[in-house]
Amino acid sequence: MVFHLNSYFSDQLRLLARLNPDRMINYLKMRASLGLSRIISRPVVWSQPFSVHLETASVCNLKCPECIAGMGLTSRNSKLMDVALVREKLKLHQKHAFYCNLYFQGEPFLNPNLAEIINQATGLNYYSVVSTNGHFLDEKNCIRIIESGLDKLIVSLDGIDSESYSKYRSGGLFNKVTRGIRQMAETKKSLNKKNPLLVVQMLVNKNNEHQLGKARQFVKDMGADMLEFKSMQIYTDDGKKQFLPSGKKFNRYFGKSRNFSPQSHKKGVCTRLWSHVVYTSDGFMVPCCYDKKPEYLIKGDNGVNSNLWRSEKMQEFRAKLFRKEEVPEICRNCGS
Repeated sequence: MVFHLNSYFSDQLRLLARLNPDRMINYLKMRASLGLSRIISRPVVWSQPFSVHLETASVCNLKCPECIAGMGLTSRNSKLMDVALVREKLKLHQKHAFYCNLYFQGEPFLNPNLAEIINQATGLNYYSVVSTNGHFLDEKNCIRIIESGLDKLIVSLDGIDSESYSKYRSGGLFNKVTRGIRQMAETKKSLNKKNPLLVVQMLVNKNNEHQLGKARQFVKDMGADMLEFKSMQIYTDDGKKQFLPSGKKFNRYFGKSRNFSPQSHKKGVCTRLWSHVVYTSDGFMVPCCYDKKPEYLIKGDNGVNSNLWRSEKMQEFRAKLFRKEEVPEICRNCGS
């Protein structure tokens, strides 16, 4: 839900400004090849990705129980992505891509070069997004992030009071996060800036689903531009018991038994494998942002710096989506 229409429309204009003929043609080729793939039940890829995901940090200051990073299950050679590697990946896809998520697993603000990284994306005419747990939004960081040109900032706030928030955000400080949200809103106002679009995101679970009605006014009063509700991805039996909401709207699974299954894969072939390229903090490509550990590294003979978007290994992964018995596990636990 949108609270400030001026900020929202300004954000949409910034996104449209990133388009040029090459990027627009690439996007249309993506939609066409995806549509054909669904018709003939095999992967046809005529385009390059229009969205680049860069894992600026694979470590986190919190220990959220259903988060791969929080559970310590990520495996990376380098925990932080350096500026040179960021620029290399952005330039690799610059001609066709216009959207850049500067997060994956981990907390982006733990990378001391985050503002410089955002500057790189801005300089290469990408629309840039950062998602954070909100513990580092002091005045200094807010100014740096705004001046770097960040387009959208997503702040996770899974509850409207400390009790509901702390059920999932293990190690998190509710008051610190809400202060940070207010600080970003106030800093934007003092600098007379529309960017970044300030979005508060709530993972809906059984501990906060009763607060959704009150969340709108609570978040609006902090000065955020938008509020988004999102379903949770769950990996463990304990997680099912502790977090699955009773309502169906924000529950991405059928049932609550040990063998519960996601609802989403019935939707058909996933658009992400035709539109988004994802790189871990050590520079390796993975097929999708749901490959969090990762399990399906896409490597080529020329090393990690090649464009492997239409490589044999990536095509093999896409092809599995058309064979029900071979659908990868990460796709079976996906909310897209």
